[in-house]
Amino acid sequence: MASIIKKKSKYSTYYVVAESARIDGKPRIVKQWYLGTIEKIIAMAEGNTDKEEPRQIDCVSEGAIAALFKIAEELGIRKIIDQHCSKRQQGMSVGDYILIAALNRALAATSKSKIAEWVDSTALHLYMPLQKEKLESQNFWDHFDKLGQEMIDRIGDDIARKAIELENIPLDTIVYDTTNYYNYLDVLTASELSKITKSKAGRNSLRHIGLALAVDRDHGIPLFSRLYPANEHDAKVMKKLIDEIFEQINNSMSDKKGITIVFDKGNNSEELIAKLDESRHHFVGSRSPYHHKDLCRVSLEQYREVNIKNGETIPVYETREEIYGAQRKIIVSFNESTFQRQLHRMEQNLEKAKEELSTFKRKAKDADGRSTMDSMQRQALDITDRYHVTGLLDIDIEEEENRFKVSARKNFPAIEEAKTRFGKQILFTDRESLTAGEIIDIYLDRYIVEDAFRITKSDRWVKMDPVFHWTDSKIRVHALTCMIALLLVRIVHKRARANGFPHGAERMLELLSSVNTAILLYPKSTKAVRIRCSISKEQEVLLTALNCQIPRSM
Repeated sequence: MASIIKKKSKYSTYYVVAESARIDGKPRIVKQWYLGTIEKIIAMAEGNTDKEEPRQIDCVSEGAIAALFKIAEELGIRKIIDQHCSKRQQGMSVGDYILIAALNRALAATSKSKIAEWVDSTALHLYMPLQKEKLESQNFWDHFDKLGQEMIDRIGDDIARKAIELENIPLDTIVYDTTNYYNYLDVLTASELSKITKSKAGRNSLRHIGLALAVDRDHGIPLFSRLYPANEHDAKVMKKLIDEIFEQINNSMSDKKGITIVFDKGNNSEELIAKLDESRHHFVGSRSPYHHKDLCRVSLEQYREVNIKNGETIPVYETREEIYGAQRKIIVSFNESTFQRQLHRMEQNLEKAKEELSTFKRKAKDADGRSTMDSMQRQALDITDRYHVTGLLDIDIEEEENRFKVSARKNFPAIEEAKTRFGKQILFTDRESLTAGEIIDIYLDRYIVEDAFRITKSDRWVKMDPVFHWTDSKIRVHALTCMIALLLVRIVHKRARANGFPHGAERMLELLSSVNTAILLYPKSTKAVRIRCSISKEQEVLLTALNCQIPRSM
């Protein structure tokens, strides 16, 4: 039975609830609960508990950190990096700095001088030991300088191989492509990587670096990446890298089956296809319609309907031709929407070119005598090239007494020839056993690598563009942290999708980043109290899907 017992100490009188029981026939107190002084009991009865207020409350972002860090630890990213670049057991390691930078790239890309401030806004200190005074930008660069080009490549390859093993990523098909990222390196600064080139972001006045990337077909997880001088042609880059890609895949497979590598027409070269033919691996590539005028002239009546993914059907013409020294299976598909879009663009460009040529005609007519026939022809060609209608307009220039008469008219046979190419996609492959629909489906999955490029150029997540670095060595480390960030995000998203999450990676990161934790410090305690802030049902489901439950208290 229980009873309230009055007790006295040296300084006060207090009360306890005592529970008694008979032990060996004698009553003994077996459990007791402290109630406090009579004043405290009265206050509790009246609801005046006088609860101690925390002296400090910090609200930090934890959801995304928890999810990405969990994957990073399962992969052993810090361990892999430190195996390649060891240092004395003193303070934070190179692996620590690289992982912090990668998490920052993934979630809220900042300069290295602001990483300490970002870390303070997150719960990262709950997951890895941090020394705030060691998070200054110079410490990052001092550790990053320990990484050479070959070491960076090996680290990236090893992390990708561990991801393949951990996630059981199928390697039957991989998708390859290239892109470029602009930076602000001065044109006079020497650099092997940063070059002036045609910008995919429209920043043609700036220097760029090139990135070659191979990802798995299903989830877009980066399996292989290399930087290259941005002014090198795609075909030259892939020809140079194909042996390294083979090595990475061979080292990642327990068996020695061949894989299929998917690439676009910009990567075609005789040397590349010869290497693929000599290997056990296969390919699905594309060809420019300009190189196959005979195929483009085939009437649509000779096409047949083929089923592709998502239940769609498209017209297809299937044949065989010799390409790069061997007979290849060729699939020509036709898309009506693409045809209409290209036709409309051509008609617009013809009108714009004719309008500019009208202005050019008036200037030519009033030439001051210093112009030559060659210069006039070059100016006319510049106009047609600018609007991609060279050959579609016939331009005649006649010279009379140092004045020029210019006439332009549509070349209707050339226009009709151009229309035969519109809406056509030409694929070629050595996968003889695949159906036309399967070949098209494989090639359509190139979107997965394009989506990887898109997210690395986004304004918020996995931000690689622009590259605010001024030496090749720092650019290489920057790319490594971005590729690690992309890999972590893709694996988290893969797991979320496998457990029913229906949205894209960006929505996932938005939900996770807004899962916050309050950390409370009380005056009479050195131990913090950790409380997860309120979350939505969608966030709760996502955390459960990722097996990433953040504790409500500590």
